[in-house]
Amino acid sequence: MKVLLIDDDADLLEMNVKRFKRKGYEAEFAQNLSSARNILKNSTDINSIVCDLFLLDGENGVDFFENEVKATFKGKFVLATGDDTADPRIEKNKQDNKNFTCFQKPYSIDDVIKFIEQ
Repeated sequence: MKVLLIDDDADLLEMNVKRFKRKGYEAEFAQNLSSARNILKNSTDINSIVCDLFLLDGENGVDFFENEVKATFKGKFVLATGDDTADPRIEKNKQDNKNFTCFQKPYSIDDVIKFIEQ
């Protein structure tokens, strides 16, 4: 399985890529949504996305899910945030989309994998 990790924190991103690889996953990564879009466009084998809620330059993981990912991506989408009450759309998306969830940072890779594999 292949996961795309999106986070503007380079150190956290690098650590999580290593953690997923140790668990047997292939991992792509992006520090912004522009790079993530390019990866998704060119990699048809990505099964899951783990995306930070608030990225640099005002980018928002919920906007990305709702406006771009939900309609075209069939895999699992995990939103990662320090505050899961920061955007009221998080709960609505969790209720409306079985392939969407949110984990509080720092999240457990094992919990993310459990969601991805269900």
